[in-house]
Amino acid sequence: MLFPESFQKVFVTLNAAKSINEPAATPPVKIFALRHSPPQSPLLTSSEDSRKVLLLLHGYPQNHTLYYETVQELSKAGILNHWDVVIPDLPGYGRSTKIPSMDGSHYENSKRAIAADCVALIDTMYSPGKRFIVAGHDRGARVAYRMAKDFRDRVLGLCLMEIIPTRMMFEKMHSSNGHQLTLDTYHWIFLAQPPTLPETLIGASSDYYFSHTIESWTGPRHRGHLDPIAVASWVEQYRNPAVLTGSLEDYRAGASIDLEHDEEDEKLRKTAVDCPILVLHTKKFKAQHEDVAVIWDSLGSKGVTVKQVGDDQVGHFLPIEAAADAIPEMISWMNEIVQ
Repeated sequence: MLFPESFQKVFVTLNAAKSINEPAATPPVKIFALRHSPPQSPLLTSSEDSRKVLLLLHGYPQNHTLYYETVQELSKAGILNHWDVVIPDLPGYGRSTKIPSMDGSHYENSKRAIAADCVALIDTMYSPGKRFIVAGHDRGARVAYRMAKDFRDRVLGLCLMEIIPTRMMFEKMHSSNGHQLTLDTYHWIFLAQPPTLPETLIGASSDYYFSHTIESWTGPRHRGHLDPIAVASWVEQYRNPAVLTGSLEDYRAGASIDLEHDEEDEKLRKTAVDCPILVLHTKKFKAQHEDVAVIWDSLGSKGVTVKQVGDDQVGHFLPIEAAADAIPEMISWMNEIVQ
């Protein structure tokens, strides 16, 4: 069992109200999530507004099971006795469903739309307007950053793991020495290709593609030693063509409409967020992005903390590989926000 029994399976069907420039109505989003509530605070109590909520968003190519080690560390620290924890499959991944935009805009899989879906999930589980802390890894961190910009009155704190802003990532690919970053992150270009090229190539042997991706992104210490149940759930989900397309639409949005939304923020001078930010990164990530602290320092108006966690044996999957170092940092930061 990857998660404690206190984590209940929840399926929520919603029509998320997109906060800005909502396109025509689309089929409802269906979200699968795990939800933990402290034993002394049963679900649906009169103290709903006082509940402390942590929302965890996974990245590519995972689903909610990315956070199995994170939850173990939260449990060891006693956080599960005082906090609600919500861990969804992002819409389009795992058991959550998302119909891609029919007009080719990729809006439905944009970070703006997915962020709105996740906020609507919190509204459904708790009450409209419920405030919470959000932490995200990889693509989930990009959703979390957009969420903190679009829902400034909802996000108490923003924890970002292993990212720099999308536009800067593309710029670094172009300017990096010898284009090594481009080679290391080739999937940003490949996965963003129009349908149905990546669907066809990956779909011909998805188990191989995702097994190779997971192994190559894992650090030496954990390579071959990640939980087999979690790894199987990551690989097997892509046998479903809808999940494969959902993940590709995520990257297509990242190379198009997400950049447009970011450009709008820059014009309106709304790139910085109004809540405390914690940035966690690995040693390898620091080697790729030496200016990671400088980048994020300018994007938070309520304080930015940047921490390197783990050693040179840790790969990309920080919430698993560096959980023992990362989660105490996250807990200390959370406690400063919510006394």
